[in-house]
Amino acid sequence: MLQCIISALRAEAEPLVDYYKLEKDLSYDYPVYKGEDIRIICTGVGRKNIRKVLINFYSKLSKEPNYQFINIGIAGAKKGVCKVGQCFIIDSISDDKSDSIYQLNNVFESQILTQNITTVSEPVYNGGNKYRTLVDMEAHEICTVVDSYDDLENLFIIKIISDFMDVSRTYFSFDTVYDLVDNNISNIDKLLMDLRNKQ
Repeated sequence: MLQCIISALRAEAEPLVDYYKLEKDLSYDYPVYKGEDIRIICTGVGRKNIRKVLINFYSKLSKEPNYQFINIGIAGAKKGVCKVGQCFIIDSISDDKSDSIYQLNNVFESQILTQNITTVSEPVYNGGNKYRTLVDMEAHEICTVVDSYDDLENLFIIKIISDFMDVSRTYFSFDTVYDLVDNNISNIDKLLMDLRNKQ
């Protein structure tokens, strides 16, 4: 089983690279890190980057018979819904530019906290009153690309709450994002093991 972790930001990926002691794969034009049964892909932020990188990565993946895609990254949340640093499995993904909603297969049933998420085109700094739960900038596009390869059953999304949609872009320093993921590394490792065993 090859697990392909998708992260938009290098700061989201590096705690995992450090934890699993992965090496950079120089055969790609974008950051990819590899271990025996794991890859981490850094796509960059935004729909165009996600689409371009994932389509290229898929084109080189066809020889792998058994794989999973796991998006791991930060998300904004509605104040009062959850706490900064909390980790969630995402089971429903909507988009601020489209009516399509993706439902993911939550193999964890009730053991893990789940949430819905809306992918937004621009960062939300005003408290996000029009959003009911979580927001990010890539989950829906990841679903769209993975679904185009008829692979949605092999996609899982893990989000860590970074803010309440009320902070400026400067809040998201490399260290802030790194620490949010790093503080959840044991949860993430357990989730990845569970995913390997459930498929």
